[in-house]
Order: sequence, then structure tokens, then C-alpha cells
Amino acid sequence: MTLNLDRPTFTLDTGQVVSLDDLAGTRISAILGTVWVTYEDNRKDLVLAPGESLVIAQDGRTVVQALQPALVNLQ
Repeated sequence: MTLNLDRPTFTLDTGQVVSLDDLAGTRISAILGTVWVTYEDNRKDLVLAPGESLVIAQDGRTVVQALQPALVNLQ
């Protein structure tokens, strides 16, 4: 994984996971590749295709896993 702290963009290889804590209100965008996103204490999982995004609704742990090589942006 590569994380750019100046611009919160990171790459994930297939199967690679990143855990994000307490980022309610942050938008996760799949720039390239497809990612699976799940939230702590929430049974609804989401899959983001290239160009799709979501806003993290609550604090707690959010897990992002690449289903294929991916470039992800946080805003």
C-alpha cells in the first residue's frame, strides 16, 4: 500500500485491506479498481466501482478491501 499524506490517496493491491478509524463525514472514492467497504456495527457492506463514492456515516472502524488493484481517495 502507498499512502500520500499530502493528498489522502492510496493504492491497494488485490486483497489488500486498510482500516480507517473514526472518519464520519469522510468521502471514500474508488478512482481505479473495485473496493469492498464495510462498517463496524453495520451489516450493510458496499462495493465501489471506479468513479463511485460513499460518505462514511458514523465513527468507528471502516474497512476497505481491494477486489482488484485500486486507487482510493479520501476527502
